[in-house]
Amino acid sequence: MSQTTEGTPPVAAGVDERAMEAGADALRAYQGDQGPLSVDALAVAAATVAGLHEPGVDDPAKAVDRCLVRTVTEFAEELTVSDPPETAGVGTTVRYVEAFHDDKGNRVGTMTGGAVVVQMKPHMWQAHRSVATFDDGALDITGLIDCNALGRQMTQIFRAVGTSGVYAGRAGFLAFELSDPTRKPPHFSVTIVVC
Repeated sequence: MSQTTEGTPPVAAGVDERAMEAGADALRAYQGDQGPLSVDALAVAAATVAGLHEPGVDDPAKAVDRCLVRTVTEFAEELTVSDPPETAGVGTTVRYVEAFHDDKGNRVGTMTGGAVVVQMKPHMWQAHRSVATFDDGALDITGLIDCNALGRQMTQIFRAVGTSGVYAGRAGFLAFELSDPTRKPPHFSVTIVVC
């Protein structure tokens, strides 16, 4: 990791240059409506899937009370890309360590894992599998993302399954969107809701 200025998370030294520029590239290509999914909506979805909420019967506002909610900022600390030229992008793999920071800029966890590009056109799709680790437990994170939509600041959703600590036995979603494309590497807003 390289230097930091007061109030600013450290800049990652081991991040592939393509990832460093992804936020700026997306900002230049599109100035859109971010439209993040609310915590309440994620809680209704997670509680419904867990059988703890009955849509149309239960009060949606109470779904949050049945779930654990964690909101953080995420950015790459380490990221490597392995792209075989003969595949034109499909099969490219990515390995990463992402840092989670709270709203005060404190490092509170990591997400370690990888992705593989499964389709390039008309959009680039990646399949991801990672582990999110916090002081109070860990979660398995899996899913597909549309990188073109992500670059346009559209919310992406992964499945989150608690494996230890306060998250054990709980499941739900990790929602994220590009929040600061001007940062290098770009920063993402992340909300985890598990019930």
